[in-house]
Amino acid sequence: MTTETLKISDGTIMEITRVPDIDDETWGEVKKYVESNPDTAKALQGFAKNPEAMRGWLQTQAIAEHYNAKMSSGDAPVQDRMKSLESDPELGPIFEDIKKNGLEAAMKYYQDEELMLKVSQKMGGLPTELSPVLQKIEDTPMTLHEAAKRGDLTAVKSFLDKKKPLDSHDHKGITALGYAIGANRIAVVKLLLDSRANPYAVDSSGNSGLHYAAGYGRKELLEYLLKVGANVNQPNAQGLTPLAAATQNQQEATIQVLKAHGAQ
Repeated sequence: MTTETLKISDGTIMEITRVPDIDDETWGEVKKYVESNPDTAKALQGFAKNPEAMRGWLQTQAIAEHYNAKMSSGDAPVQDRMKSLESDPELGPIFEDIKKNGLEAAMKYYQDEELMLKVSQKMGGLPTELSPVLQKIEDTPMTLHEAAKRGDLTAVKSFLDKKKPLDSHDHKGITALGYAIGANRIAVVKLLLDSRANPYAVDSSGNSGLHYAAGYGRKELLEYLLKVGANVNQPNAQGLTPLAAATQNQQEATIQVLKAHGAQ
C-alpha cells in the first residue's frame, strides 16, 4: 500500500493510505473530497493512530469500490441486488442520500464499517474475488506501533525510512518501543533504540522501557536495557519503579535481575 500527502483547505496537511486496487479516477475524487472538507480530514486523522480503525476503513472502502465497479460495468445480478436494497426500509434512505448528494454522502457512509458490512451481507456476502485484497489489508501493519508489536522488522524499517515520529503515542498512549518491549520483539527493540527511540518514556503514564520489560517478564530485554544505561530506579507517574512493576506481576526472573543491579 502507498501513502500520499494531502493539502487540506484549512492549510493543514495529512497522509492518507491509498485503497488497494482502486482506480485512479475514483481515488482522485476521494482525495479531492478530503482536501476540501477539513472535518472529514480531521476525522480520518483522529483514527490514523488506531490501526484497527484504519484497517476497517480501508476494508469498507475496498468493498464499496468493488460494488461500484460492478455497477458501472453493467453486472446484472449486482444491479438487481442493489435495486432491492434501494427499497430496503433501513438502507433505502441511505442510497437515496448517496444518489442526491454524491461523494460527500458516500464518504460519510463508507466510514461506517458496520453499515458497509451489513450492505455487503445483503448483497450476498463478501465477494470471493476480494479475499486477497482484504487479506492484504489485514496482514499489512497500518502504523509503526503495530509493526513493532507484530515484530515485523521490514515494516518497521519502512516506517523509519519515512521519518515517522519515533516516540509518538498511539490511541492507547503507548509508543512503538513500548509495544516492542511488551511483545518481546528483541530485534525491533534494538533497531528502535539504535534509531534513538526514547527508552525513558514509553507511554503516557510515565513508564519507562524498564517498567515494561520488568512487568512483562522480558528478562533478556531487561538486561539489554540495563546494559545500555537505563535507570534501574526510575519512577513512573504513580511513583512506581520497575521493581514494583515486576513485583506486582510476580515476575521473579526480572525481580532478581533488577535487585542484582541495585533496584529498590
